[in-house]
Order: sequence, then structure tokens, then C-alpha cells
Amino acid sequence: MVDVLSTRLQEVYAKWETRTEVTRNAEPTTRFSLDGLRRAGLQTHRRKFQERETSRKVRDNSLYSIKETEPLTPSIRHKPSFMNYCCSTCTPASRDTLVKSVLKQQQPYGVNLLLVKPGSTLFSKVFDRLSYVWNLKRFDYPMVTKTVLNDEKLKDAIKLTAWDMVNNEGSSEENALAKATAKAKNILLQMESRCSDTLLKIVAWLVLTLLPCFTQSVVVLPSQVELLKQADNTGLPLVLVPLHRSHLDYIILSFLMVANSIRNPLIAAGDNLKIPFFGWLLRGLGAFFIKRRIDPVAGRKDLLYRATLQTYIMENLRAGHYMEFFVEGGRTRTGKPCLPKSGILSVIIDAYIDGTIEDAYVMPIAINYERLVDGNFIREQLGQPKQMETFTSTIKAMWSTLMGHYGIVKVDLCQPFSLREMIKAFQTQQNKLAIKSPPERPLKYTSSNTSLYGTDVVVEEQRQLVDSIARHIVYDSSQSMPIMSTNIVAFLLLNKFRDGCTLDKLVEAFDAMRQELEFGDKNTAFCGETVDIIKHALDILGPGLVTQQRQEITEAVDGDQSYKSNVVIAIRPVSILPNVIELSYYSNTMLLYYVMDSIVVTALYAELQSQLNDPIAIANNNITVFQNYWLERALKLCDILRYEFILCRPCQELKDVVIETIQNLSHKGIITQKQEVYLEDELWSKRYARNFDDSSDEEYTREREIQKIEYKLSLLPEHSNHMEFLHTILRPLIDTYTCSAFNLRKLVDRSINERELVQEVLCEIKTKVDGGEISYGESLCVDPIKNSFRLFEKWGVLESHMQEKVKIFYLKDNFNMEAATKNVYDTIAVFKWIRNMD
Repeated sequence: MVDVLSTRLQEVYAKWETRTEVTRNAEPTTRFSLDGLRRAGLQTHRRKFQERETSRKVRDNSLYSIKETEPLTPSIRHKPSFMNYCCSTCTPASRDTLVKSVLKQQQPYGVNLLLVKPGSTLFSKVFDRLSYVWNLKRFDYPMVTKTVLNDEKLKDAIKLTAWDMVNNEGSSEENALAKATAKAKNILLQMESRCSDTLLKIVAWLVLTLLPCFTQSVVVLPSQVELLKQADNTGLPLVLVPLHRSHLDYIILSFLMVANSIRNPLIAAGDNLKIPFFGWLLRGLGAFFIKRRIDPVAGRKDLLYRATLQTYIMENLRAGHYMEFFVEGGRTRTGKPCLPKSGILSVIIDAYIDGTIEDAYVMPIAINYERLVDGNFIREQLGQPKQMETFTSTIKAMWSTLMGHYGIVKVDLCQPFSLREMIKAFQTQQNKLAIKSPPERPLKYTSSNTSLYGTDVVVEEQRQLVDSIARHIVYDSSQSMPIMSTNIVAFLLLNKFRDGCTLDKLVEAFDAMRQELEFGDKNTAFCGETVDIIKHALDILGPGLVTQQRQEITEAVDGDQSYKSNVVIAIRPVSILPNVIELSYYSNTMLLYYVMDSIVVTALYAELQSQLNDPIAIANNNITVFQNYWLERALKLCDILRYEFILCRPCQELKDVVIETIQNLSHKGIITQKQEVYLEDELWSKRYARNFDDSSDEEYTREREIQKIEYKLSLLPEHSNHMEFLHTILRPLIDTYTCSAFNLRKLVDRSINERELVQEVLCEIKTKVDGGEISYGESLCVDPIKNSFRLFEKWGVLESHMQEKVKIFYLKDNFNMEAATKNVYDTIAVFKWIRNMD
């Protein structure tokens, strides 16, 4: 018996050893000096010792169950070298390509692009940056001007424009055709890029020289750079789609491409950047300028401009140029990703559909900054008009930037996906939906009105296709957004320690959030001791956003009449206007990772108002909610925030995401599912009845199951505190939308332009902030106010029309009464309810 047991133990240990997967490094094969061999030997010995120690601890912890079950693989977490895979539902084939060599890269924390390794020659050692740039690979960037002007589609647009001139201006056909042709040439000359390899190298040298003056590092993972090179080697067009935070975005990406011997892309830029000298510089770096507003006259489409832009992009793709554009349109003013404007993307998709390109690799990109180089957007968020860029303002901004300290920049490249595969996946999904003919599916698609062609040319199915791909790109990019230490510190101070805290408390909360993010494989862009990380973040944010004060606390000594004094550092966010608006910019990056939890908890509060106000229910610890009512509330709140967040991938069902979030709260113990108790006879009856159930509608069966699920709310202090923290996260947005809905009553029997309506809502919020009715100064923000107007238009409450380039709002007939506007207000205000924690 002892022999059998001993043999069994040896077999289990052998199996366990093969499953531990502890990496054991091979002996180095490179020739070293004597000191190098000694150091390599010590490092190898140290690694082996640590691995043996880890294995020993795991074995010791598993001995108690070794006779009963086979020991599990020890949970040793390794930081992945590449984590941003493309969608397994829409692009499964792309998910398995280009990654074989990438997965071999085992450098988890990235490299600094600004560090240059000196060469072996004396010149390269003395002039390391200059030598580095000089030896970079050269590329040709051909112009496509003649090809564009000779395109048949553009010639047709010129003829249509000329015919319009003949009808409206009374010109002769020859003169009108000459004018239209000259106009097309002028549009192209004002638009086109003149990318120069020499200028790119000069700017690369300037980046290496000047960026270290105000940034510590520009970090990217080697595995992601290798992924970019693999995509470059396929020979297919490469389309870079970064989220837009700073004017530094396109400079950093161009430097990344040039420094790794990859062709620089042509970059779509707004014509507001076409300023003296800097416009010429950007054009030489690959920028082509497009109008912010394509149609200058309301109600009339500028067909010639649209055709020129479309043809220019098409011909550049055909010529082998890579493309880069910001799918959000402009820089985010709030720190949250903006909803996509899919005009440029629609042209690229058309280029595939009409056979101009056989396929393209699309790479979503996220770039984040510890401190934004561009300053802040406080003026714009307080309702003041944007100041246009000028030569003087640009010089001043560059000078102040060089004198500043902005920490690190992190570039995160997602896995590129095949455009062809993504298009076919969504086309298949659309066909299935057309066959099933389901009822209207809110939040599944949001029709885009930003296509270059307009609704009269692009069919609804293609509009939805373009919009779905654009939303998918924004969602994937936002999920891979690097999280900076300043984001977490700002988030904690605004949502957990708004009244201030000690450094110890902040360290404790930071550690808990850091562990939660790393467990969820989120991309944290910092490492080291927490105290040092927090001090660094506080230094980057500066005293204008966070204050630090030394305070002396006197405590009584136990069992003695004496007292002792301790000096602590009290940390407080600057929660007064306008500073809190800038601080919320950094906090909002974290909002993306908690928004669904916050929506679900806020919906729960709205559903349980009466129970949470009932002392008897609280005393009996019997506060319950049915999942179907909770789900309905959560989906309504998702609908309210539809223009603030992309809450799921277009290939997902929002209902499934909400249910999954509810289940995650159950796993944390915040809620517990009530189990139905049946007698044996009842169970037998249910099993017997199931045999006669002829319902083939799985969705109906699923709905019936959801209706039966009931949850009980935990009233433990730690659970209540966590729920209140999640509830606080969305309060500023809910307050903004509530005030915006409240101001609808002022539109009864009245019309008003958009700017005046925004100012009225801002004044209302400012009054309530000053009066203490609203606790969050960051609610005073223009972007969510404008988004609320879009929501009311979607609901059919507001209607608008353009009048002399100004948007005029007025209530629709069935809402043009105070009672109707109050119903809209009540629909949103129900989510503003505050739980009494006393």
C-alpha cells in the first residue's frame, strides 16, 4: 500500500511539474568578456533560484489536496507583451495573423523612442542623433495630382458643377466648364500633401532633440512595433486610426514610422491648421487638409469638393500610400473618446468595395499623456468660442511647452485587422437581421450624418456598415488606452476623496485600483513603488489641480495622560471652477473602465428608491429587485448616455453586457441571487411540463428566465461604500443632462439658436453649483450639454433647422407644452436620486 501511494505521489508530482509552465531560460550563447560571463552567470543563477523557490511554495500549498485531486497550475501572472487583439467575433482570421513573431517579444514594459543607441564610429558617438537620422531608410512619396484631375468621376462632378453654374448664374457652357475645372484644381492644390523624405528626417532630428526637454519618454512596446512591421511587409495599404488627444499625436506617430523604417502615412488634417509656415511644415510631413464643414451652404452639397476629396484619397491608396486619420474628427475636449465621424472611413471602405484596393489593414491606436501638452480646454467647456490657431499663438504655445514638464507619453498599437474581413462580417450580420426582421434595436447602430456623400447617395445599409466599423474602432482604441498615474490619482480624488485624504489613504486606494486593473489585463503605463508613483503624479498635475498641505495631528497615548503629534500630508483636489474641469479631463480616462458598473448601480438606485428609503426594509435586511426591472432601468440610462459613450462593440448585444455587469456585482457579493425553493413533487411537475413545451423561440424562453431572477442587496458597509463610489462616477453627467432637460420648458412656444440655448443651460448649472444644489463643478461643461440636445432630437422632443449657418432649436408640436417637457425631465431626474448613507 505504501509503495502504491508513493508511486501515485511521484506521478502526480511529475504531472504537476509539466503543468507549472515556469519559464527556464537557456544558457546564453553570445560570447562575453570575463566580467560579462560572471554577471550573466549570477543573473542565471538568481533566476533559477527564484523559479525553484516559487515552485516550492506552490507545491507546499498544494500538498493538502494532492491525494484527492490533481494539483492545479500555479497562478503566476505574467504581464503580457501584447494584449490588444482585434475582435474574435468580427475578425477571427486577422486575430491569428501577424502575431507569430510578435509573441516571441518578451519585453513587457516597452522602450523609449527618444533614446538613440550610438554607433561604432566616432561621428556616430559624438553626433548620435544626427547619425541615427541620416541612416534611416529613404522612401519616395509620389504625387497624384495629374491622376486625380484625369479621373472620370471627377470630370463628371466638374460637368455637373458647370451645369449648375449655367442654370444659376447664366454663364455660357464653355465659361462654366473652365470655371469648374479651375475650381477643382484650386481645391486639389489647397488640399494635397507634399510629403518630403528630407523634411521627415529633419523633423525626426528635432523630435529627438526637443521632446526630451519637456517629456521624460515616449514609450511603445517592441512587440507592437514588430506587429506594425509585419503589417507593412504584407504589401497591403495600412490605415492608422488613432484617437485624438493632442497636436503631438501625428508628430509622434510619424516619428514612430520613420524611426522603424516604415513608409510615413498621409494624414488627414483640418484646414484650421493651414497657418503660415506650420501649414507648409505639416504638408511636408504628409498632412492633406480637409474642410471642417464640407458644405458651406446649408441645404446644398458641394459635390465638386466631395468628388475631389474622394478621388484624391482613392488615388493615393492606389499609389501605395498609407493613410492616417482621426476618426473622432477633432481632439477630445473632455478626456473621453468622442463618437466617430466616419467620412474618411467611408471613402476607404468604398475604395475596397469598388475594387480600388483588394484589402487594407486597419490599425486602431491609442496615445495618452501624463499631462496634456496642448494645455486645457476650459474656455471652450465654459461656452467661449474656440480660438483659431495663428502663427503667433503657435509660437507662444511651443515656447511655453518647452518650458514645461509633462511626464511620459505612451503609444499603444492595437492588432491590425483586415478591412475585407470586417466588412464581410458586418454584411453577414446585416443579412441575418434582415431575414429575422426584428423590432427596432436601440443603441445597436447610430446613423452617421457625417458621410462625405450624404444620405442621398449612400444607402442606409452602407451607412450602418461604415458607422459600425467606425464605432468598433473607437471602442477597441478606448479599451486599449494606456492608463497613466495621473488618471488614477485624479479619478480617486474626484470620486472617492473629494474632501481630501492623507497620503497613506491615497496609497491604499491606488494599490487596490491598480490590482483590480492589472487583474483585468488593463494597460497600466507605470511601474514601481506606489508612493513614488503617486508623488510623481502629484508633481505632474501641479498645485493648480491638487493641493498638498502638511498637517499636525495630536493623538492621546493609550494608558497615559500624555499626547503625541504626528505630521501627515493632506491631499485635496482643487474642486472649484474652473480648475476642476481640467482635473476631470484626466479623471475621465478612468471613467471608461467603470462606466458600465456605474450605470448598473445608478439604475439600481433608481429602481429601489422606495425600499432604500424604508427603515423597516433596511432593518429587516430585505431589499430585493427583479432582474428584468433592473435591466429595463439600466438600458434606459444607456439610451440617455448614448452620445457620451460607446458601451459595447457593435457586434455585441447591449443587453448581454448589462446582464454580465450585474453578474459581476453578484460575484463581488454586492448582490446575491435569491434561490427558488421547490418541493420534490413541484420539481417533477416542472420536468414533466418541459417535455410538452413546444416553444421554439429561444429569445422568449430567455426573457421568461430573466423575469424570474431576483437579487437581494447587501447592506454591509464595505458593499454600500463601493456602490456609492460607483454611483458618484456618473453624477456630474446626470446633473448636466437633468439641467438641460429642465431648460426645455423655456422653449415652449419659442425658438432659440444653439449658442443661446447652451448659454442658458450653463447659467442654470452655474447657479445651482453656487447654491449647493449641484455638488460637482465639472457638470458645467459644453460637450455633454450639446450631446443632450442630440438626445432630445433623437427622442423626437426637439427639432432643428439651419438658418444662416446657425442651428435653431424648437420643441416639436406634441412636446410644446410644459407638462410634456416635465415628463422628459422626470425620465432623466429619476437617476439623480441620492442614497442616504447615514
